[in-house]
Amino acid sequence: MKTIFTSIVLIFTISLASAQSNKATPNAGFEYWSYHTSTVNYFNPDSGWTTLNPTLCPIGYISCIKDSSNPHSGKFDAQLVTQDVIIQVAPAAMTTGTINTTNKSINGGIPYTLRPDSMIGWYHYLSVSGDNGDCEFYLFGATHADTIGQAFFKTPTSTVTAWTRFALPIKYTSSATPDTALWIFSSSLSNASAQTGSQLFIDDIGLVFHDTASAVKNINKYDNISVWPTPTTGPVSVNNGTGSNSLMFTLVDISGRKIEEERLSEGVNNFDLAGLSAGMYIYLIQDGANAVVKTGKIIVQK
Repeated sequence: MKTIFTSIVLIFTISLASAQSNKATPNAGFEYWSYHTSTVNYFNPDSGWTTLNPTLCPIGYISCIKDSSNPHSGKFDAQLVTQDVIIQVAPAAMTTGTINTTNKSINGGIPYTLRPDSMIGWYHYLSVSGDNGDCEFYLFGATHADTIGQAFFKTPTSTVTAWTRFALPIKYTSSATPDTALWIFSSSLSNASAQTGSQLFIDDIGLVFHDTASAVKNINKYDNISVWPTPTTGPVSVNNGTGSNSLMFTLVDISGRKIEEERLSEGVNNFDLAGLSAGMYIYLIQDGANAVVKTGKIIVQK
């Protein structure tokens, strides 16, 4: 059994490293930030991300925040906040492209020639008055007028408190090879419907390469499982919203040694990891056939 879990941990670690180094998705876990001095001092995510922060908005609008209160994994996530700016309500924006504040458009992107099947990531959302956030991914050809593929995810109009995975297939309209990839995230779906105080939290985004129809279906089946908080000083909750009582939660250390194994009841299951040494642990959730349907990391801090 130890050999099996060690293999799973190794696969998980390699997959995470690949996601972090994906050229179209730089700084995918939002662990790296740069400190900037402008009209107001602020942090901006590294590696090609542009945000509506004071460098672009001299009036001091900080819309993207380096959040460490409850990341999905690691130490940080990106927090986007819709705010009042002078005479209008302005949604926060974060993109791998270029933001034009004059005509309120986003252009450009990152050179990229592959054709992934789907976009994935983790979010939670604070909705104000039925507002909803927006996650978009595009593949372009020679010009931005030549859209080869695109995927859109719109958050629910109600608040989503726990980290939840989104996964959507990229819909291709051309067989051409793309040359540019573009991510866009916004705390409100549009300027017209934006509500002050709406907040979108984003972490661990990526692209998936496999058969879209089956892969996204499998991902969606277990979207209603969430694990939080991480990092933690001890308490960890696992929300099993799948309607199944046959799921098994297993925690292993980085050597593959099994630390804990418990069957998950439907709803919220609470665990206390206060007795563990500080460090990174891997959780695995298996279905009734012992297939791993979800995995992730938990950071224990002292």
